[in-house]
Amino acid sequence: MSDYTMKLIKCPSCGGPIDPPGGESTAKCPYCGSAVIIPESLRKPASSSQQQSSSGAGMFGIDMGSMMGYGAQWSQVVQLAQQGKKEEAIQKYMSFSSVSEADARRTVEGLSNSQVYDVGAYASSVASAYAPMVASYTDTAKKITAWSFGFSCLITGFIMLVILIIVGATLWATFSSLSF
Repeated sequence: MSDYTMKLIKCPSCGGPIDPPGGESTAKCPYCGSAVIIPESLRKPASSSQQQSSSGAGMFGIDMGSMMGYGAQWSQVVQLAQQGKKEEAIQKYMSFSSVSEADARRTVEGLSNSQVYDVGAYASSVASAYAPMVASYTDTAKKITAWSFGFSCLITGFIMLVILIIVGATLWATFSSLSF
């Protein structure tokens, strides 16, 4: 058994608990997907990771395998905290984890202070901002395509005319040199 003690690592974006993989310097938050840099003092040795995964117990006695199944409940905790319903969020968080009330309060407090981004509104504003520019580029591409098609037809016609003149001149020279 190792004398390694487990320390709680919280996601700086959503405040969710993170169980970093052994021997890694970064981890991905399973709740919000943010990349988290793990301080060197909190990194697990690689062999500890294997022992940890075999036991199944995570931070503060939370079974991280089960915690992944609590994604919907964690999402509710985040939503309740951001709506200002902190007591409900604390109770919900404590219902599916074995964290202390003090830790639950700190986590919920952090979640309540985090910002919520409406990606849909941002995406539509970006699309509306870039739409005229994209339309302009599309029109320019159409004009260039039309000009290049016309220019290639002109060159092809010129080459055909040169070939016709050469073949006609050759035939004329051949038939005019023949005497009947």
